[in-house]
Amino acid sequence: MSAPAGAPAAERGAAAPVAELRAALELLDALIAVRVEERRGGPAGRRLGIEGEGEGLPPLRRFDGTGPLAEVIALTGLSAAEAVVLVAAVAPFVDERFAVRYGGLTDRPGVAGLTGEVARALVARSFRGRLDATVLLSAQGRLRSRGLLVLDPPDDLSGALRPDPGLLAWVLGLPPAAPTASSDFPARLLTTVHDLGDVVLPAAARARIDDLAARIAHRDVVVEDWGFGAHHDNASGLIALFHGPPGTGKTMTAAALAASAGLPAYVVDLSALVSKYIGETEKALAKVFDRAAREHCVLVFDEADAVFGARTEIGDAHDRYANQEVSYLLSRVEQHPGVVVLTSNLLANIDTAFRRRIHVMVEFPEPGPAERERLWAAVAPERLPLEPGVDLTGLARRYPLTGAQIRDAVLDAAYLAAADGGVVTAGHLLTGVRRQFEKAGRTVPA
Repeated sequence: MSAPAGAPAAERGAAAPVAELRAALELLDALIAVRVEERRGGPAGRRLGIEGEGEGLPPLRRFDGTGPLAEVIALTGLSAAEAVVLVAAVAPFVDERFAVRYGGLTDRPGVAGLTGEVARALVARSFRGRLDATVLLSAQGRLRSRGLLVLDPPDDLSGALRPDPGLLAWVLGLPPAAPTASSDFPARLLTTVHDLGDVVLPAAARARIDDLAARIAHRDVVVEDWGFGAHHDNASGLIALFHGPPGTGKTMTAAALAASAGLPAYVVDLSALVSKYIGETEKALAKVFDRAAREHCVLVFDEADAVFGARTEIGDAHDRYANQEVSYLLSRVEQHPGVVVLTSNLLANIDTAFRRRIHVMVEFPEPGPAERERLWAAVAPERLPLEPGVDLTGLARRYPLTGAQIRDAVLDAAYLAAADGGVVTAGHLLTGVRRQFEKAGRTVPA
């Protein structure tokens, strides 16, 4: 039952996706009735109100809307047949009656639930349509190659056809489970205990971060309400580049930005991007981008110059294919409707052609004395037992360290103190500082 007209806006907004899903299931219910009648040799299903010609499928516009299901169908560019199969895969998780009804679409005894064969019978009634449906349900088809559905076993259409758990959670409004990073999904959830107030940068760079946070927060107003999305291509996408030396807070800032906007963030594992199997890289990337678009995630590419750097000269087939993978990635980033943050240790390493497509660039320089004072004061927890008189300001002015190095120096000092009396002394801190210079291969200032 939909929300009444006088209900609060939030309640009406929450009711819209429910109404869309219910309408899609009612459409599926009617289509199943038509297919069962056709299998019995009865009259065509036009009597039951199913629109369309050819295979008798409902037109794609019947799946339009603003809810998660409609958004998935639109974002992945599904056809009417693919949309029907997607709805059919989701339906038994809403109403178990569908799992039983699917048994009427196959001659195999004891079938309960959606199989590849049942899905084919659902979307095709002609010989040509069955051939097209077989391709649609193959590993190369959009539904499986984009990670929306899984066929088990993968090479047998008599196997079970199930929705991806993350997709199912999204469509049903459940909290999405974070996927485990793998070669099949080369990304992991990025979290931080910090917020934007913990980001320490020079004033100009800090202002750019605040502008970026505001741009993320107000994207819906500009793109949707003010019409830029309908007036320009790729208007909803936002690509930011954070560049600067290691340890200056680029990845932490990306995570804090996502958290400030209430969005999950995934850091893409670049080492898992390049597959030894032709075409597998694109498939894995497609799953990452599709999920990010679906769930409005922020994508973070650490050390992005490894992939977004200048492309290599072609010396053999491997180089040619590697360049194709990079071109595919560049294209997906540019067309992605969400937020992408790239981090790089050196701006010059980023391909100049791609640099022109970046909307916001922020430099993260090594902190100066003023920033180091703030970092030294911020990295020590309130409960850290510091010896009275320890001069953190003097340490900040004397030793040029990055934020990550200052954190590690204090952490080293804390462990030293825990094993040596339980109070952090200036000596412990100096030892921590010296260790950071040694790790970096630098000489400790006198």
